[in-house]
Amino acid sequence: MTEFAFENVSDCVFHHAARSPQAPALIDGSETVTYGALAALVTQASVYLAGQGIKAHDRVGIALTNSVERVVLALALMRIGAIGVELPTETTAETFSALVARFAMHATLVEPGGPNTSAPITLTIHVHWRNEIARRTGDARYLGDPADLRIISLSSGSTGLPKGLVCTHQHRIVRSRMTLGSVDFYTAHHKPAPLVLAAPASTNLVWGMMICHLFQGGPVVLLPTYRLTIDLVREVARWDDAIFPIPPGLANLLLAHGDPNGTLFPHMRALISAGQAVAPHLKQTFTQRLTPNVFEFYGSGGVGLLTCIGPKEAAEQPRSVGRPVSYPGVDIEIAGPEGQALPPGSIGQLRVRGPNTAISFFNPEDNFRGNERFEGDWYYLGEIASINHDGYIILEGRIADGINAGGQIIYPPEIEAVMSQHPDIREVAVVGRTADQGGEDIVAFVVGRNGFNHQDITAYCQANLPAARHPRYIFYIEEMPRTGNGKINRMALKNAPLKKSELI
Repeated sequence: MTEFAFENVSDCVFHHAARSPQAPALIDGSETVTYGALAALVTQASVYLAGQGIKAHDRVGIALTNSVERVVLALALMRIGAIGVELPTETTAETFSALVARFAMHATLVEPGGPNTSAPITLTIHVHWRNEIARRTGDARYLGDPADLRIISLSSGSTGLPKGLVCTHQHRIVRSRMTLGSVDFYTAHHKPAPLVLAAPASTNLVWGMMICHLFQGGPVVLLPTYRLTIDLVREVARWDDAIFPIPPGLANLLLAHGDPNGTLFPHMRALISAGQAVAPHLKQTFTQRLTPNVFEFYGSGGVGLLTCIGPKEAAEQPRSVGRPVSYPGVDIEIAGPEGQALPPGSIGQLRVRGPNTAISFFNPEDNFRGNERFEGDWYYLGEIASINHDGYIILEGRIADGINAGGQIIYPPEIEAVMSQHPDIREVAVVGRTADQGGEDIVAFVVGRNGFNHQDITAYCQANLPAARHPRYIFYIEEMPRTGNGKINRMALKNAPLKKSELI
């Protein structure tokens, strides 16, 4: 088991700075920041933030693109005991303002031209910001009780305004222990691989992976946002033995850029797909076309990483997201309608408790908004699932996504897994929309490949789906709407104004 003696998450940087000061910590284009240099930047930034009036326990929104500055400021906020809230950079001004107000943020960190904010303090981080802090000395590290240190992790917001999950620094440290001590591509290698981040740490997956990597003393590669996918492919291909976490939607896009008879990233240590469950046939396609080392992660901001499944297990258990990550004191169960634990093979609500589990929602009313909730010492993930007799978790679908059609509840993944196998469908999302006769219609939104034919797709659905699961309507769109962390925005699809013309 991987152990850390850290009290403050930022301590990991100073641990490695003392032992390997010249080891690369952050790589941003042509710039490499060593652990020694990163520690100096974090202390300078901590003094800077304190000088700007930011104190321990203040909530601070971070809305910065993928850069050294973003990482430094996030670590510096933790160092002074402030509560960093990672915000998506690509969101509407209305949503940004709503998040600032909902979490009563004392300050926001933005880039020039970034969103306006109602927070009392707004700090604009320009390209020469590091010159501004270069002469600052000292270290504003929080000296109070480490148990009082907090972090707020936002939910995906796929069903409305994101909720805020309150965690401690120790929760983050425990989650890193769980990941580093349980995942094959960490435990089987002594030398840290480069962690290649194609997005800023505004998602629970990316932030958690980055913290794990800094705890391990490995290098983190920060990539910009590429307008063309091929440019991303070229950059990622430069990094042999890399760890590359991405949402499955992006993994799907990468397929178009590979050799049909070979793999796109043959030397990659791990491509991690996370954010939503991957259909069984897509897992196989990713392994054949992208890299033989595809891993699927499942977890949430409330518990961190919960399961991991690698290529060998995925071939044997194609519907599963893996076995639970093992750690002392962590319990995972399937619960029935009365809160009773169900036996293997039963379908119910997935729940977790243990030292990895968040304290609560920041806004207490969020415990009654949606299906993710705290109940006693359990955290319910809002997921319908089962654990089979071999101990593998199988996800049926999100409770919030269930479609009330024909007197039964139908979950989108069942339909999406079939439709996505059609060669003319690049991506599909299924939602329920209010039906004229009551209940809900099953509605599919499809991003097609060039030359797709509606009649072929409807015939395929009729031949391969039970009648009760046929989409009532299919709509064709250029691209899926997404939340700030890359998940499909199902709420946007449910509420989009549509002309019902494609009756199946």
